[in-house]
Amino acid sequence: MKINMYIIGHKNPDTDAIVCALIAADYFTQLGMEVTPIRLGELNKETEFILKHLGIQAPELKTELEQDAKICLVDHNEKSQSIDELEKYQIEWIIDHHKFSLNTATPLNIRAESLASTASVLYKMYIENDLEISKKIAKLMICGILSDTLYFRSPTTTTIDKQIALALNEIAGFEDLEAFSLQMFDAKSDLSDFSAREIVTLDYKPFEFNGKKVNIGVMETTNPKFALDIKSDILEAMKQEKLEQGLDGILFVAVDILNEKGTAFTLDEFEINMIESAFDSKKLEDNLFDIGSVVSRKKQIVPKLESYFA
Repeated sequence: MKINMYIIGHKNPDTDAIVCALIAADYFTQLGMEVTPIRLGELNKETEFILKHLGIQAPELKTELEQDAKICLVDHNEKSQSIDELEKYQIEWIIDHHKFSLNTATPLNIRAESLASTASVLYKMYIENDLEISKKIAKLMICGILSDTLYFRSPTTTTIDKQIALALNEIAGFEDLEAFSLQMFDAKSDLSDFSAREIVTLDYKPFEFNGKKVNIGVMETTNPKFALDIKSDILEAMKQEKLEQGLDGILFVAVDILNEKGTAFTLDEFEINMIESAFDSKKLEDNLFDIGSVVSRKKQIVPKLESYFA
């Protein structure tokens, strides 16, 4: 079978990246295209739980494609977060909910909205094209929304996201969305068999702020004490990552989902100055800061760092 297009989520994939690759594949298939969803990294435990619960196979792990392959990027548009050597491929589509930074040599199709989840964007695309939303696809969409909004706790959440989730559940039939979201978050929080380096880089994105390379890792959890108990290991992992990647700075934030607060791990003077200047922070102990009601990297962490480095 000739593949018309590959559907690709970002590196270090979260739930939205994985489920939206699967959803977009169904969307384009209904439009008559032959497409294949792929992933650029291992599943996190939340996504593993979701796919197992729904009985759905994960996209194939594939980090290199044939020259000039046609691709659709979902849930990202930054080159640093996408497949290596992105310039080798033909970007046909981008479906996303983040700000844009990607420049392309040729025109392409773009669908991006300021919604909390790419799954919400895809839902609207289905409705506009009068496509069937099966029970399986409805459940995947809901999981993407619940994950990215932290069950509507994140400041990225819009009224539209909530309305979409409720409309989808008329099809999906989850008995209790909040209870299911807690099962998702509990699965995500079980990191006992992960190394500190894996924890730091599990939900991890590279950024450049006014020429400064700063990578940001986030651990969304119902058990923030786990990260605090291995603080020294996490700091050592951050040190190794910063050195090996040639970074100017690295930040790791443990997000307490239930209490809606963030704790920042800082490595040295560069990061400490960054946190103290950019956030309304309170030092808890060496290399550890309470940064208040911060739960969203996209909406709360990155904008503050952009202002700090401007």
